[in-house]
Amino acid sequence: MNVKDIKKVSMILAGGFGTRLWPLSRKEYPKQFTKVIGNLSTYQQSLKRAKILADDVVIVTSEMYKYQAIGQAKEIGIDLAERNLVLEPARRDTAPAIYYGLLLLRDRFDSKSITVTVFPSDHMIINESELFRAVNLAQRAAELGKVGLVSVSPSKPEPGFGYIKAGSRLEGEIYSVERFVEKPGREKALEMLKEGGWYWSTMIMSFKASHMLDLIEKTLPGVTEPFKRIDDVKEAYMSVEKVDISSGTLSKVPDQLAIIPTKDLGWSDLGSFESIYELLSKDEGENALNGRVMLADSRRNLVLSKRLVALVNVKDMIVVDDEDAILVMPKGSGQNLKGLIERMIKENVPEAIRHRVIYEQWGLSTTLLRGDGYEVKRIKVYPGRGFGPRKHYHRSIYWQVLSGTAKIIVDNEERIVTRGSGLQITIGSSYKLLNPGKIPLEMIEISTGEYLGQDDVDESNF
Repeated sequence: MNVKDIKKVSMILAGGFGTRLWPLSRKEYPKQFTKVIGNLSTYQQSLKRAKILADDVVIVTSEMYKYQAIGQAKEIGIDLAERNLVLEPARRDTAPAIYYGLLLLRDRFDSKSITVTVFPSDHMIINESELFRAVNLAQRAAELGKVGLVSVSPSKPEPGFGYIKAGSRLEGEIYSVERFVEKPGREKALEMLKEGGWYWSTMIMSFKASHMLDLIEKTLPGVTEPFKRIDDVKEAYMSVEKVDISSGTLSKVPDQLAIIPTKDLGWSDLGSFESIYELLSKDEGENALNGRVMLADSRRNLVLSKRLVALVNVKDMIVVDDEDAILVMPKGSGQNLKGLIERMIKENVPEAIRHRVIYEQWGLSTTLLRGDGYEVKRIKVYPGRGFGPRKHYHRSIYWQVLSGTAKIIVDNEERIVTRGSGLQITIGSSYKLLNPGKIPLEMIEISTGEYLGQDDVDESNF
């Protein structure tokens, strides 16, 4: 499809950073890329829906998460081109992210009249048919000159959400907006629920690109002014105000908004393990379980695990096993968890920062086992990709090929290694790896040595 023919674009916001779902999410592996429930991350789920609902997709994310975004897209059969990626130079919240994305979108797609639908990448949605209905209505609201907001009925006085007061009917199931209140606080949220007619914003919204650019320019000079003053857009981004789109723009222009209420959307922002517990189905003991779990006299627990977990006489607890780290805490302890994770990050605890699965430009690696003096990984290299030259001074490496073909150059000697064969790389040897085949190369890597730190990798040009 020619870029000039594109009329609808989905914008996925995937630059968020959060560790509230540790150990599933880490500093370098935020919750949007975490496979909390099932085999797909919420980012992958959002990407699949976004492809259906628009002509093309743009991912707005951090440079830190670039290869996670590309790699997880590959896992679901989607190849992202450079024009599909908008990399934020710094973390500045949703208003600058959307504005920056729209500026680049306008140039890349050569159209000011495209309809953009924004999808958060870290929310869970169960009822996809209802979502598709609502987004189609939101896109229709955009054609009417409004910002169409997909909303859900509130289930409790949640103080940290955006609240929308529905007004008169505009067309079909599209309504005007009387007020938009972002993060009202608990007491105000209670009043809203008693009053009725209020909805939660899901942050899924559709608008004409030119319309939203105009709204942000009118409401947030702290975001837009640096782009007018500084020619380099990346440099300008470093100077913008840090502000979210809801409080910075949407709450100030209710007359420019439209609301699309939904029924049984099955939406959650996955802001805590308690929200995951609410979303999952329960057994007869009100336990929410995902993975292999055996229970005896245990009630109202949340268990997420990739290995067998047995609970005996345990009540109202959260148990999360991510193979290299385990979390056990009573429900309602999220604030204490936040403080603990901040401390672990400050103390540079590896399990708080890095995940077992690391996405790279060439593929990904998964740590399977780690001990004193050894580490075992599963390596996947995309066709035509590779890495090196490299050299280690404290470890030797053994590669066993599981599938595909490896072209390995060790100390200027080329070798071809195929399924069932292996190769030893000794300490101090220079090596380079390439997948010359048409299918992914998969290998087991066994590293042994006195020191296996990340900084024992010399990637100089030898």
